[in-house]
Amino acid sequence: MIYEPIFLDVNSEVPMYRQLYGSIKERICSGCPAVGEKMPSIRRISEELGVSRTTVEQAYGQLCVEGYLVSRPQSGYFVEAAVIEKTTLPTDDMTDDEPEPTVQYDFGSRYVDSRGSDLDLWRKYLRAVLSREDIVTSYGHYQGEPELRRQLAHFGSLLRGVNATPERIVIGAGVQPLLSLICGLLGERAGRVGIEYPCFPHAERVFRDFRLDITALGHDKYGVKPEELYASKADVLYLNPSNTESMGRPMPVSRRAELLEWAERTDGLIIEDDYNGALRFRSLPVPAMQGMSDGNRVIYLGSFSKLLMPSVRLSYMALTPELAGLYRSRCASYNQTSSKTEQLALAEYIRDGHIEKRLRRLRKIYSEKSDRLIALLNEYFGSIAKIRLAETALCAELILQSSQTPEELTAIALAGGVRVIPADTEHGAPKLRLSFAGIQSEDMPEGVRLLHKIISPYCQ
Repeated sequence: MIYEPIFLDVNSEVPMYRQLYGSIKERICSGCPAVGEKMPSIRRISEELGVSRTTVEQAYGQLCVEGYLVSRPQSGYFVEAAVIEKTTLPTDDMTDDEPEPTVQYDFGSRYVDSRGSDLDLWRKYLRAVLSREDIVTSYGHYQGEPELRRQLAHFGSLLRGVNATPERIVIGAGVQPLLSLICGLLGERAGRVGIEYPCFPHAERVFRDFRLDITALGHDKYGVKPEELYASKADVLYLNPSNTESMGRPMPVSRRAELLEWAERTDGLIIEDDYNGALRFRSLPVPAMQGMSDGNRVIYLGSFSKLLMPSVRLSYMALTPELAGLYRSRCASYNQTSSKTEQLALAEYIRDGHIEKRLRRLRKIYSEKSDRLIALLNEYFGSIAKIRLAETALCAELILQSSQTPEELTAIALAGGVRVIPADTEHGAPKLRLSFAGIQSEDMPEGVRLLHKIISPYCQ
C-alpha cells in the first residue's frame, strides 16, 4: 500500500501533515499509484500510521489543491495526475534574518484584555511577598506552596466542583510540565493515549516526547464516542469536557457518565484539562468532570494563564489518591517549576476574594467582546463561512469555503497585517480562530474588515 513505506519523524520541526504530504506526493510523482487509482481512506491511513485524521485530511487537502488528487463525494480520493515536475514545499521556519510581518490587528491568543489585568493590585501582592526575607532567600516546596494548595482546594471545590485535598494538588509552571509529571508517574500504564482531535498541540507534544501511542478518537455531537474509546484499547483519555472541540460547548453529563464508566470498566484513567472552565460567560460554568467521580479515575488540570495573565505561569493538578501517594514517594527527585513568590502572592490574592471579583469582571468583558466580534464576522463573512463561538477558548471560529489550508490562510492574513490562529479542517473546510481576549473592542471593526479584504479572494 502507498503508506506502508512512509516514515514520519515525530521529532522533526516539519509538521506531520507536511511530512505525509511530501511522502505521498513523491510516490505519485514516481508513478505509483497510477492515475485513476483510489487512495486509502483517511481513517485507514490515520490508524496505520498512528496520526490524527486531521493530519491526513490536511495532507490530502494540499494534494487536491495542487492537482495530484481529486476528491469524489461518497467515493473517496483518487490520483488525478501522475509524474509531474517535483516542487519543494517551503518549511515554516523563520530565520533570524527574516523579520516577522508588522501586525496591525492581533486576533492571536498571546494576550488578555488589559482592562481586566489587575496589574496594580497584583504588584501590591508581589511586593508584600518580596518584603519577607525568609521567603525570598529559601527554596519553594517541591509540590507547591502549602498555602496556595489550600486555597486552590477551596477555589476548585467552590467554583469548579473539584474534589481534592491540598495533599493531592501539585503546582507547576504551565500544563506541559504537569503533563510530563503525569506521564512519568504512570510509566508503562500510559502506553496508549486516546485523544479527541483536534487536540491541544502542547499536550500532544508531551505524549509524543514520552513515546506514547496516540490514538485519534472519533466524535459525534456529544463528544468522544464511547464505542471508539473501548475499541481503541486506550489506557488514558485526554480531553477538555468544558469545551469539546467537536461542539464548541460543554460535554453533556450523559456522555461524561459514559466515559467515567469506561474508566471503571477498563481500569482506565481520564486527564481532564479544564482550560478556562471557570470563564464561561453565556451561562453558568459547568462543573468539572472530576467532581462526578470518586476521585480515583480523573486527574484534573487547571490554569491561570487567562484568568490572571499569561506571564504568570501557574497551573495545578489534582491527582488521584494513588498517584498522589506515588508522587510523594518520589518527591525528593522533583524540582518545583513555578515561582515561589508568585505562588504566595496568588494564595493571598485568592484568600482575599479577588479571584471571584476578577471572574465576574472578565465574564462581563468577554461577553461584550464576543458579541461584537460575532456580529462583525456575520456581517463580513456570513456568506462564505460558518461562524461559531468557542466560549472558554475566548475565540470565534471561521469555517471557510476555501481550497486553502488553515496555515496558508493564516500566512496570507499575517502578510496583510492581521494575525489569526490556524485551527484545523472541518469536513474538508479550513478553520481559523480569532481570539477576542487581547484585541481592543474599538479595533475589531477595522480588523475584521481588513481580514475579509485579504482572504475573501481565496474563498468560494
